[in-house]
Amino acid sequence: MAKITILGAGIVGMSVASMLSRAHKITIVARDLPGDADSLGWASPWAGAVFLGLDGSTPAEQKMQRDSFAYLWALAASNPESSVRRIEMHDLQDTTTLDKIWYKDLMPEFRVMEREELPEGVVLGMSYKTVVLTPPVFLTWLARQLKDSGVVFLRKSVGSLSELKSLGHDVLVNATGCGSKFLYDVADRNVQQVRGQTVLVKTDFDRIVMRHGKDYTYIIPRLDGTAVLGGIKQVDNTDPTVDIDLRNDILRRVKENAPAFFRDGKVENAEIIRDIVGLRPARTGGVRVEREVLDGQNIVHAYGTGGGGYVFSFGVGRAAGTLVNDFVFAPQAKL
Repeated sequence: MAKITILGAGIVGMSVASMLSRAHKITIVARDLPGDADSLGWASPWAGAVFLGLDGSTPAEQKMQRDSFAYLWALAASNPESSVRRIEMHDLQDTTTLDKIWYKDLMPEFRVMEREELPEGVVLGMSYKTVVLTPPVFLTWLARQLKDSGVVFLRKSVGSLSELKSLGHDVLVNATGCGSKFLYDVADRNVQQVRGQTVLVKTDFDRIVMRHGKDYTYIIPRLDGTAVLGGIKQVDNTDPTVDIDLRNDILRRVKENAPAFFRDGKVENAEIIRDIVGLRPARTGGVRVEREVLDGQNIVHAYGTGGGGYVFSFGVGRAAGTLVNDFVFAPQAKL
């Protein structure tokens, strides 16, 4: 069995491991590990974690998203303890037309919503089934599955890929998310830290509402008595403190886009559990899944998913796993 080191224990790193653990000896190295409480150093525990086809995706990115959706859709039926659930989505667009929706043939029970179902200003509404999950539960569940299959987790802070050469691996997978911006031997200046702030509330609301356009707003129920409300995207803002004005604006937008969400339509009836601030690992130029040889190490890069970590997850895992196997089984193949 080949020895594979994966740097990063977020959803991408563990998805890569899940695709390789049956055929290779895997070690995951990371500063933050599943089960860590209240660490804002990584994005995966704080994500909205719903599947939504991403606008502007290249054909290669669409393929990864399709693969990820198929995996998660099946997981909802086979392993409900993972927290993956099937759920209805109302996908609302202020400007996009149906011919530009690449994922319309992917989503089960897809239909175009009637005009009377849409909030003011929405030009296209789509209803379909998708999947949602609860990140802390899912990450812990997935880590347990990986450990049971022989994957080793090693807590370590790393400043460069060269620091890991001593592990003696055949291939190193760089799944560091935002960290790819700061690895001094492979620093990727195209990586951006995108601040997100959300509100976790108690509710039995049972469908996702996602509006794209003038007001980027969403309600993502976990189907466990809670929901995540958002949204905001602030590029290169790393402030970890909660913006109360922004929280109030999120609640206002949720009320306008889904008045049935609040009891009696009153924002003050939302029972807030906590505010969440996290940093999404975006990248100018899109997701990077490619291989190179650097300083004697065979490296596969897998990062840059932005707010789509779970959207890409197992699709990136499959694509990166293929590149790892190219190194292992065809080491002389042209890069």
